[in-house]
Amino acid sequence: MVHDLLALHQGMSNLIPLEILPARVAREIRAAILRGELAPGSHVKQEELAAQLGVSREPVRQALLVLQREGLVHAQPNRRAMVAPLDRQLINDVYGFRETVETTVVATLARLPSFDVTPLREIIARGRAAVGQGDLSELIHLDMIFHATMYEAAGNRVIVEVMHGQWSHIRRLLAMVLGRANYRQKVWDEHEAIVREIAARRVAAAKNVTGRHIRQARRMMLSMFGTTSAATLAARERRDAEKT
Repeated sequence: MVHDLLALHQGMSNLIPLEILPARVAREIRAAILRGELAPGSHVKQEELAAQLGVSREPVRQALLVLQREGLVHAQPNRRAMVAPLDRQLINDVYGFRETVETTVVATLARLPSFDVTPLREIIARGRAAVGQGDLSELIHLDMIFHATMYEAAGNRVIVEVMHGQWSHIRRLLAMVLGRANYRQKVWDEHEAIVREIAARRVAAAKNVTGRHIRQARRMMLSMFGTTSAATLAARERRDAEKT
């Protein structure tokens, strides 16, 4: 984080118009959070960020307000902020929402007789290559592209806009899932299963494998927190498996 911010500092105050500065500062802090350089639950001070960026405290204050609205930081007293923690509530909220949205999306795609799954299969091929290279950043990027491609293809602008607003949270959680090297290939196997059911126009099966894919990711993350919710999700997955 410090290295990136110092690099950003070079010429920032002199070259960037004052009205643009808060947005630029927000972008850099956001990127540091998404990369994990500002860890979940860590505290940041406006003065320290301002000093590293070579700007006044005001654009930092405005940037943190933007990130607070995005749910990435929580305001605290004495001009401090805390990077939003990754906790059980966030995991359940985000992945419960994703299951509802994405099962609807794949059902829509499976009902479209002319939908071409080739772009999705190309992303899967790139994802498998990234697994072999051990490139976590690329894996996260491709996973997000895979799901975003389906949102776009479904043709529902509300879903696209709503999910775009959740990308910051989803990306942070994907880093947890894909941070486990033994799960990376499995993710793309599950993506392949989703695409196979869409291509075969099997609506119910597409919804089932998609729901199972999302619940398995959620169960893995919940297990990191030692919650009994993981066992509940596992039982549900077994029931779904019996139906397919």
